[in-house]
Amino acid sequence: MLRHIWQFAAAESCGACSPCRVGSRRGLELASAGDPPGEEYGRLSRVLAEASLCAFGRRIPPAVRSLARAYGGRLTGWDQ
Repeated sequence: MLRHIWQFAAAESCGACSPCRVGSRRGLELASAGDPPGEEYGRLSRVLAEASLCAFGRRIPPAVRSLARAYGGRLTGWDQ
């Protein structure tokens, strides 16, 4: 499910801004690795939320956090 959110974000990013274009692909790489992302996701989340030009990029981190809350300990590190 987590990978699906990041795949959707990477596919639907318009590419107009680097935070969303690069960040969504980086999020997909982190999700595909299967390890808890920790600090790296924290930085990625802040950049997406603060620097994306549109609401799409700014809303990716809250969607991931919501999923992490719903699945609890199974998604440790994604709730930052």
